[in-house]
Amino acid sequence: MKSILFYLILLLFPSWLFAGGPWTPGKKHGFLQIQATFPAVPYKQLYVSSGNNLELNRGVTDISIQAFLEYGISEKFSLVTALPFKTVSTNNDINLDSEFPLLPQGSLSGLGNYELALKYKFLDKSFISAFSVKAEFNTGSRDLEKGLATGYDATGYSAYWHIGRSFGPKFYSFFESGYTLRTNDFSDDYRMLLETGYQAANNLWLALVFDLRQSLRNGNYDDTNLQQTGLYTNNQEFFAFGIKTSYELKNKFGFSASTFGAFSGNYVAYSATFNVGIFMKW
Repeated sequence: MKSILFYLILLLFPSWLFAGGPWTPGKKHGFLQIQATFPAVPYKQLYVSSGNNLELNRGVTDISIQAFLEYGISEKFSLVTALPFKTVSTNNDINLDSEFPLLPQGSLSGLGNYELALKYKFLDKSFISAFSVKAEFNTGSRDLEKGLATGYDATGYSAYWHIGRSFGPKFYSFFESGYTLRTNDFSDDYRMLLETGYQAANNLWLALVFDLRQSLRNGNYDDTNLQQTGLYTNNQEFFAFGIKTSYELKNKFGFSASTFGAFSGNYVAYSATFNVGIFMKW
């Protein structure tokens, strides 16, 4: 239904309930997750800030597999890193209603933007608060003739503030706010995220997420061909919602799943997506 927009978002937070927010795992403790994101069908439209959907001349498929690690350097410091591998492609079906000139069909595989962050928990009372800094490296691949990319053609530097609280053993909530400075004439952006989770049954957690990313539109990177696929274009933004779930086994292994939709967006894909993962804690 067009009243509900599902699209692929390259998430920096995984589906585990506390791999995000102000919590840190503790010294020599950690969390590792492998997550796959894939669309239900190739997307053929982009949602843009004007409120109109852009018709693409070819269907686009974007599949990701991401490894995420958070490791406690001390009780207050943690190292966070994420390495995505992506396969993107356009198909042979041609949409004659598209306003874009026709690009060649093709596919591309490679790393996305590798991420490395440090988080410091400076408040640990009834409310927990932390500060983090993150770098996103320009490790993606591009085939601009076909409008394909596996990551932003830029390096990003971010600073985040996190605050949250557990309300008993079965309920938690946290808020994050951050700013990202991007190189190579990409626009900067700011981001806010609110997540609330509930333990629905033994070892089964459910969470509701609201996620805002807003471009400052202060960069002029030329990405005309990428606008025909919605793959890592400049000025991408969204106001999204999501549902996440995770189930932990007794041996510290577990499974996660999530899906996301949007209230609005700019140059993001109009397509249902699924996210599934496995994780381990120690």
